[in-house]
Amino acid sequence: MRRTRVEALWGLTRAYGFLSRADLASAERAAAEGVEIGQAAGDAWVVGLVELTLGGSYVLAGQPARAVEPLSRALHLFRECGDSFGRAASRLWLSLGYLDLAQTEHFISCVDDLLALCEMHHYEFLFTAPTLLGPPDTRRLAPILIEARDRRVRSAYAARLLAAIGLPEIKAHPGYRLRIQMLGAFRVWRGAVEIEPREWQRDKARQLFQLLLTQRGRWLQREEIVERLWPALSPEAAARDFKVALNALNRAIEPRRSADAPFAFIVREGAAYRIRPEADVWLDVDAFGRECEAGLRPVDSNPAEAMGHLQAALRLYEGDYLPDALYEDWASEERERLLSMYLHAADKLAGLLIERGQFDDSLQVCQAILARDSCWEQAYRLMMMAYVRQGNRAQALRVYQRCVGALHDELGVEPSPATRALHDRIAQSGEVSLSGL
Repeated sequence: MRRTRVEALWGLTRAYGFLSRADLASAERAAAEGVEIGQAAGDAWVVGLVELTLGGSYVLAGQPARAVEPLSRALHLFRECGDSFGRAASRLWLSLGYLDLAQTEHFISCVDDLLALCEMHHYEFLFTAPTLLGPPDTRRLAPILIEARDRRVRSAYAARLLAAIGLPEIKAHPGYRLRIQMLGAFRVWRGAVEIEPREWQRDKARQLFQLLLTQRGRWLQREEIVERLWPALSPEAAARDFKVALNALNRAIEPRRSADAPFAFIVREGAAYRIRPEADVWLDVDAFGRECEAGLRPVDSNPAEAMGHLQAALRLYEGDYLPDALYEDWASEERERLLSMYLHAADKLAGLLIERGQFDDSLQVCQAILARDSCWEQAYRLMMMAYVRQGNRAQALRVYQRCVGALHDELGVEPSPATRALHDRIAQSGEVSLSGL
């Protein structure tokens, strides 16, 4: 009966050791008991699983030197058992450990065997999807593929794996993707770990990153950057503060980068800077744009698919672009562009919802539009249409009066002919059609 505890102890080793803030002491206790029971039962394979997981925990915790011994024992046990997948998983963690330790010869030997096993047995999923024996975030494995490719260790296969995870042109990688929210709030995650405010060290470091992200499609000269962020300082003082902010920014997004390693996210060419085009970055604004583009295409063939894209876009739009840079000229144009995309996407979604008879949902979307732009006439017309379809002509006419008041107070104008014509049709007969909107 005692033997049945080993799998649970293996699971506890992984649960404690693979947390973003690992509890290594608890992982070590669970592993020690699991190894003891497995050895007493003569089950070398399950002992290998526990040793492998403990070694992986050390690597994830930034203690690769402690990982080599348990991982080497796991490799030996899996080899004795004839388990090629266990060997591949052991080699995977050892490759990460040796890379972190800068032990080049050991790394080359280890990654060569790893890639050979993966290619022979089709274990590509170790790199493309989370597994119980691999790291929770497969982006942690990108650096060993880059190193193998660049050192010509089964480089063609390593390049194919990088392409499979969407990083075909990657030049440097810290082992995690940067996930960035710019709509509604500015938040940045290194993998699953959010960068805390204190890690930026200074507001200008965060603002410099926001500027580079806003202008991510082009190079920014240092003079242009300092003019935008430090306009009141002398050129010498501005250059000094820029250097300090840039160093703080790089430390926040790549805190474990070694001094001789290339920067994974920000690249410099002479006095110009930009976000690396191939960098592993997920931006909510890019995802929002893709969903809007897909949803705003003609919907004759598949309106349900268009609705799905538009609903996804609206979920991503949690608020205005970079609200903490509300009065910065360099952010205002992008803020207006994204707001316009949101309004058009929401407008179209509200119309599609009416066509499907989802009147309450359409009204909710229209209210969200008017909360952001109280003079968006199409939202008033759609609300009038939804209320008429629900048989509530009185409420539709009240919406018209609300529209009249908003346009008068905000812009000093009257409703457009289209809005007045819709009001007249509702007042006279209550029969309306979406084709007239």
